[in-house]
Amino acid sequence: MNTLPAARTSRDPYPAETVLEQAFAAGARADLRGETSAAARTVRAAALAALLRGAPGTAAPAGRATPALWLRGARVVGRLDLTGGGVAPEILRIRFEDCEFDEPLVCTDAVLPCLALTGCRVPAVEADRIRVQGPLELRRCTVPAGVRLERARAETDVLLTGSTLGPGPDGRALAAEGLAVAGALDLSGTVASGAVYLAGVRVAGPVRLDDAEVRAPGGDALTLDRTVLGDRLLARRLVVEGGLRMFNADVAGSVRLTGARLSHPGGIALGVSGATVRGALWCTAPFTASGEVRLTGAELRTRLDLSGARIGHPGALTALSLDRLTASDVCLRGLTVTRGTVTAEGIHVRDTLDLRIDRSDELKLDQGTVGVLLDGPAHWPARAGLAGLSYRALHPVLPAAERLRWLARDPSAEAAAQPYEQLAQHYTALGRPLDARKVRYAAQRRHRAALSGPARWWEGVLQVTVGYGFRPWRALGWIAALVVLGAVVFGAVPPTALEPEKAPRFHAAAFTLDLLLPLVNLGQETAYQPGGATAWFGYALVGIGWVLASAVGLGLGRSLSRS
Repeated sequence: MNTLPAARTSRDPYPAETVLEQAFAAGARADLRGETSAAARTVRAAALAALLRGAPGTAAPAGRATPALWLRGARVVGRLDLTGGGVAPEILRIRFEDCEFDEPLVCTDAVLPCLALTGCRVPAVEADRIRVQGPLELRRCTVPAGVRLERARAETDVLLTGSTLGPGPDGRALAAEGLAVAGALDLSGTVASGAVYLAGVRVAGPVRLDDAEVRAPGGDALTLDRTVLGDRLLARRLVVEGGLRMFNADVAGSVRLTGARLSHPGGIALGVSGATVRGALWCTAPFTASGEVRLTGAELRTRLDLSGARIGHPGALTALSLDRLTASDVCLRGLTVTRGTVTAEGIHVRDTLDLRIDRSDELKLDQGTVGVLLDGPAHWPARAGLAGLSYRALHPVLPAAERLRWLARDPSAEAAAQPYEQLAQHYTALGRPLDARKVRYAAQRRHRAALSGPARWWEGVLQVTVGYGFRPWRALGWIAALVVLGAVVFGAVPPTALEPEKAPRFHAAAFTLDLLLPLVNLGQETAYQPGGATAWFGYALVGIGWVLASAVGLGLGRSLSRS
């Protein structure tokens, strides 16, 4: 590496410019860090612009090195303005190291071979619609009034690693809507005290936000809406105050937010609604979010993993929204929801939904479709919405009594039938018909609790007499008890024979059965007629018999139709 020494003459008001011109022509670095006086390190922005735009006398002689602007340790005075034009075509490098600019660097609409600032301090960088044929670098720089790269284009990488960015007049520390990058976009370790706006960016390579910090508590701090990323989004240990949004984004690889800390109380801490992620979305421990985590309508071609994460939404609002989410697997194992509800209405999980959540007050799974649902009594929320939820299997396989406690956590009476029938079908598929019958019986009891008037009375009769058809032995018990009672009553006060010479021998138990069973004729009822109080007892037996017969017929019909 060639480095030319700084100028030493005191007669030149800008001695650093002389050595800069020599270094520029030789393609070498002009290093001014050894100068003790500010004058010896000062370079005018106008002189830099003249070199870059190819002012007469600045080109390198034939056969010499390709010119390059490579300046280190300088103090640049004035506004370096390259607006609306390119630089001399023979220049291959524009690089500033450890330089201090007293006015903004302006490159709006410029066409540059490359632009690299490392360890510099510049009030602002205005580079909307810039086109850079090589890398665009702002590494470890301090930019108090922010960087503008709207609709800029870089043919390789854009690197802002380790920089400190302050807010511009619009509150944005980095405004890069519509930025197109053919390589990687790297903001690792960047600290921004204003919003970072990356809506609509197109990046062919990975986007890195590892260990970055974005603080804009008043609104959406980090915006990646409508972005098209040809690779991964790496944002491990990212800190955002004000919320991270990537609505309707399209990510070819995975999104890694492992260990990120997102905070937007009362708003959206993480918004991925409508996004398509062809890889996995990792929000694993120690990931935390204060505010809503919203993935409504997102399509994840592989996995969503929130295992061990800690989220909460102050005000008892929705903490995690997975409504209409599509994914192959969703893992919420060890998730802690400090405040707020978890909604997954209409979720579609092709393989496994792991709901072993450490803590959640309410979970809504209405109209969801799941392959295998993993849960357990220790992970059930206090309230659950299960109307319309369908699944192929439940793990662990629990007795019906345990699963009925799970269904009882859904407070909506109108949702009773489908969840119970789905659970009954689950037990039937496992070859456990007794558990299936217990579930269907519980469903009828819950259905009766929602009725009123005659319908409720009749359902009560079905419950008491035949257990809604699932316990038909109850009818036999009632018949046996009534036969014993009738035998005692009619044995003590026998009825009168209508035709004594033709009547068969009286048998109190057979007479009682003849009264109870409407379609059975044992010859006793037609031959004998009770009188007085026993006549009313006989009429009651006939009525009870018809009720029992109707209940048995209807109950068994229900049971067979469901089986």
